[in-house]
Amino acid sequence: MRPNNFDLIRLLAALQVVYCHSCWHLDITTGIGNSILSNPIQWFPGVPIFFVISGFLISRSWERSDDWKDYARKRALRIYPALWVQLAAGILLAAVFGAITPTVATSRSFFLWVLAQSSCIQFYNPAFMRSFGLGVLNGSLWTIPVELGFYLSLPILYAGFVNRVGRRWADGGLALLALASFIYWFELSTVADPESTWTKLQMVSPLPHLHMFLVGVLLQRNFERVLPLLENRAWIWLTVYAAFMLLFNPWGQATLSSSAIAVLAGRLLLAASILSVAFSWRSFSERLLKGHDISYGVYLYHGLAINVLVQLNWKENPWLLALVTGVTVVLAMLSWQLIERPAVSLKPTPKPKPSDTPPAKTAAGMLPVTVSSEQIRRAA
Repeated sequence: MRPNNFDLIRLLAALQVVYCHSCWHLDITTGIGNSILSNPIQWFPGVPIFFVISGFLISRSWERSDDWKDYARKRALRIYPALWVQLAAGILLAAVFGAITPTVATSRSFFLWVLAQSSCIQFYNPAFMRSFGLGVLNGSLWTIPVELGFYLSLPILYAGFVNRVGRRWADGGLALLALASFIYWFELSTVADPESTWTKLQMVSPLPHLHMFLVGVLLQRNFERVLPLLENRAWIWLTVYAAFMLLFNPWGQATLSSSAIAVLAGRLLLAASILSVAFSWRSFSERLLKGHDISYGVYLYHGLAINVLVQLNWKENPWLLALVTGVTVVLAMLSWQLIERPAVSLKPTPKPKPSDTPPAKTAAGMLPVTVSSEQIRRAA
């Protein structure tokens, strides 16, 4: 099994989210918050990158072993132990700053909130949290129910459609579903009232974001075909993507409403660039991170760090970005060592299905690049 750079890409994606959230919520408009790097950093939005990688790895995991119980157990072990510890830490912080009092802690609303936060309704936010930091314990975790929706929908899609038709029909159907999801997301982003509760609920549901997950699924299902175009060509893809963004800027608010095709093209180029980076300089991530997959911890804990600074009214200083990043990385490393790695070790090793056969050789006579079992075991 050859190495790849998925762990590093996920870490960089998580740090991109940390950068954007820190600059926004802490009002950092000077220094690195308004430097020549700020726009290029925003060209690589962390959440869509997570969704593409998740689609790639999770679909491969399911195709290798379509056992529902093992699949559910692996997903739960990757998501929930670290999530629950983060929730406990957040409750402690909110209690220290007075948002959660003994009266609140014994109330029905607190019980329902804890139940929601520890399961799959992380976007639920009761009134008693309004006095802490940003008014929500960890707003970034809206992506958890979205990811869980992806995990649930994938086996259903395979059982109800993909496994019942030919490969071309299956890929065509998945592509059409991805296109429908993109149109839905684009309409919500440009036409719907952003302050409407109904719009907000739709934006934290899986369907508007399913297109990036399905792009990852399609790239995985056709990996041997696209590999010659991606492998060891990261600089080419990144250059093309950067040039595209400079010319069309499809994420710019001024042009978003009139450039659906540009936004779609940009997202497809982003997905291709990410996969190309994953399979270029393939040993770089392993040499740098030594197998420490701290991206999930970074994503979990940066919101708590920002909340504390907002509560203390520490804002506008560009050095606060370094503080948030440093504290978050330390907490993420502790989470990986003490919680996530032990949980990942409990995951069952994927068992090949009886129909699996050894991979065919490529035209060059070389075995195609594969994703390691350990990589799939750690995938979130």
